[in-house]
Amino acid sequence: MVRIVVELGLLFGILVVLKITVIKPGLGLLGLDGRVFRALQGIITTVAIFSVYILIMRIYERRPVTELDVKKLLPDSLAGVFAACLIVSMVFAGLYMLGAYRILSSGSAAAMVVPVIWVLLMAALEEFMFRGIVYRILEQWRGTIAALLISAAIFGLAHLTNAHANAISILSACLGGVLMGVLYSITHRLWIPIFFHASWNFTQAFFGSTVSGEEMFGTYFNSVREGPEWLTGGPFGVENSIITLVLIALAIATSLLWMKRHGQLVQR
Repeated sequence: MVRIVVELGLLFGILVVLKITVIKPGLGLLGLDGRVFRALQGIITTVAIFSVYILIMRIYERRPVTELDVKKLLPDSLAGVFAACLIVSMVFAGLYMLGAYRILSSGSAAAMVVPVIWVLLMAALEEFMFRGIVYRILEQWRGTIAALLISAAIFGLAHLTNAHANAISILSACLGGVLMGVLYSITHRLWIPIFFHASWNFTQAFFGSTVSGEEMFGTYFNSVREGPEWLTGGPFGVENSIITLVLIALAIATSLLWMKRHGQLVQR
């Protein structure tokens, strides 16, 4: 527990200091317009997140950062992107077939550049915190199942302050935490959960949904979701849809069965 608290404090603290004292002031001197400023800020902050995490693992834990093995970056990232896009697309396809989702118009692909950067930034930060630190250490200490339950509960509660959060949204976030914990345990690398998480958020925004109650990423399709909240997800977004919950639960069950058959469940 001390390792978890110290590493989370170091990661968050160093990043806050860098943002306040270096990143934002430095970019402010360049006189950039809003979109370019946000894009560069996102890129630099993402690099900082990766760099700080690696430094913490090498200096504090004194070990090679095998969970960020660059040789596995391409196949793992493609797997994460494909899986997330597939599940979210199935959600919207289901809503469309039930008459609960309509596309009104499309926007500019260029407008999605900044959202791509920022969803990757947020996904990397959350995955380093919740999977790279909390889940990884808990799994080593208490085993896979305990780590999944504890880290997912923490991940779910972390979304409690999101706009339009409710009991279903917390359950949805907890299930998402379980799924991304499983995705980490399959390879013991962070690439799949990072790119799954980023693509999960981006695809929702792409189709015109709010993401965990937030509209910070921008959308490509101008769309409407009509119907009961249990089906459409309501103002929180499609993460609150029963379709999403069922698909996530199926993905978790399938992944856990695969892990069990291949002896990848850590027992303590």
